[in-house]
Amino acid sequence: MERGDARHASNDFAEMLRRIEVAQEQDVVEQALTAARERLCMDAAYITTIDPRQQTIDALVGDTAAMGLSEGLVVPIEQTYCRHMLSGDMPNIVPNTRVEPAVRDLCCASSQPKDGLGDEELRFMQVLAGIIATRVDQAEGDVARLLARRRS
Repeated sequence: MERGDARHASNDFAEMLRRIEVAQEQDVVEQALTAARERLCMDAAYITTIDPRQQTIDALVGDTAAMGLSEGLVVPIEQTYCRHMLSGDMPNIVPNTRVEPAVRDLCCASSQPKDGLGDEELRFMQVLAGIIATRVDQAEGDVARLLARRRS
């Protein structure tokens, strides 16, 4: 095999591993988001990436068009619920945003208030977040091990 062919084969292998990683993560993420949406009776459920300037929606399930949500949507961090939650300005569960001063003027992931939300739903979401985080870590480790074996 010539040097160029070997490099091409190595790039193909790395791309194949990346696709496997994404597919496995996506399955777990989609299942977790669907479970969250159904359990909490929400219109949509999503996962975001947050940095000091913005929040990006990475994965999304449900009826999101009416709320203006879409995968890849980038929102300035100062316009997000997450900023308020992470800073401690509001609780992690907000059944009705109309009565929560910190978020009264912002949108939410349900078109209707959900007055029955509480600690049980928060624990459920924390478990789902843990499952997703564990799966992502496993997938990254699997790919790193396969690439290391490929290089040796």
